[in-house]
Amino acid sequence: MRVLAAAELYPWPAVDGYRRRLNHMMRGLSTVAEVEVFCLAPPGEPQPPSQPEVSRVVTAPLVRRSGSQWLPGWARGGAPRRVEAIDWTEARRELAAWNPQVDLVWYSHVDTWAALSDLLAGVPAIVDFDNLENHLMRLRRFAGPHLGPAAHHDGAGSVATELARWATSRAFDLIDEPRFGDLYRRCSESVERVVVCSELDVARSGLDNVSVVPNGGSPPKGFQTDRRSLRGERPTLSFVGALDYEPNTDAVEWFVSSVYPLIRARVPDVQFRVVGRGAECVSVDRRTPGLVFTGPVEDLDAELALTDVSVVPIRLGAGTRLKVVEAMAAHLPLVTTTVGCEGIDLMHRDEALIADDPRRFADACLRLMSEGALRQRLADNAAALFERRYRWESIEESVGALATEIAGAAG
Repeated sequence: MRVLAAAELYPWPAVDGYRRRLNHMMRGLSTVAEVEVFCLAPPGEPQPPSQPEVSRVVTAPLVRRSGSQWLPGWARGGAPRRVEAIDWTEARRELAAWNPQVDLVWYSHVDTWAALSDLLAGVPAIVDFDNLENHLMRLRRFAGPHLGPAAHHDGAGSVATELARWATSRAFDLIDEPRFGDLYRRCSESVERVVVCSELDVARSGLDNVSVVPNGGSPPKGFQTDRRSLRGERPTLSFVGALDYEPNTDAVEWFVSSVYPLIRARVPDVQFRVVGRGAECVSVDRRTPGLVFTGPVEDLDAELALTDVSVVPIRLGAGTRLKVVEAMAAHLPLVTTTVGCEGIDLMHRDEALIADDPRRFADACLRLMSEGALRQRLADNAAALFERRYRWESIEESVGALATEIAGAAG
């Protein structure tokens, strides 16, 4: 069997949640098929080698449209703005010229299906929705604007500008939310199977031909299972995520402005390490004592080894958070919001502490920093749940089985 994996981003290196998930989907496909990849890549950027399970990679230039280019089509009732913002013209020419002969197409995200599916008509297809963007937009509307200290420092004009930007974005969301819902329905009706991250998203989608492929993780090399003692001389909290992604940006800004001061009032020497690219997108006071932005790191395991408590203060989002599963895999005690652990079978006080307002979130962090026995119990329980449900190896097997099922039924 031959499978084409089609994606809107070059999958390597797997430095963010989208690429990590895509890499493991391809590994799963490679257990039952020869895998070829068609994807977009920024022109001129060096491309790291693909993973050995992939037999061929064909790329086309990633061309982003300016607002003036995509807005007219969007205003006429086109696709959601995220879909309209990519120019697939050259990619379509490249794919048509290649004309891959495959038994199954795995589309990474509905955006790729919308852009390319007519060129692969008649080939059985699976579309990985991953996140449900219409649900994310619904959450964003209710979250309200968050103005960081930089906006207040620059005066009323800056605050007004940020509020106007927020209002404009949410106005677009009001239109794009139902458009994404319509796009998901049209896609579901046109392909053999669509995939989401959790049973919760199955219910939210309202679709019939949906399978669950959860996000997963792998235990870090040489990770510590003893959480009764703190890792270093000062207690360390950490957050891992791409900071140019709005849910992560909002999470860090909310935590630093509303939660972290409550923690520092009780534990002045606490450290908060923020790991991931895009720190320039976060509007917080960089002089905050104990606040460290590491930037992107090559060895995430080394960062996790410094961590006493992993925090996931996510207020916006859809799908499931890889950072939660990775903390479980690393035997880390965890404080998360309800949204942060949606779709993952964590129970409050069993595998994690769950809190949604600043005071309760801060109290949960303080409790875990001070109670070694509680850290150990939560980490042990979360690691056991990870082993039962969220190891990438077992998830990859299910992806291979799904591909075999769909291709076999079509044949």
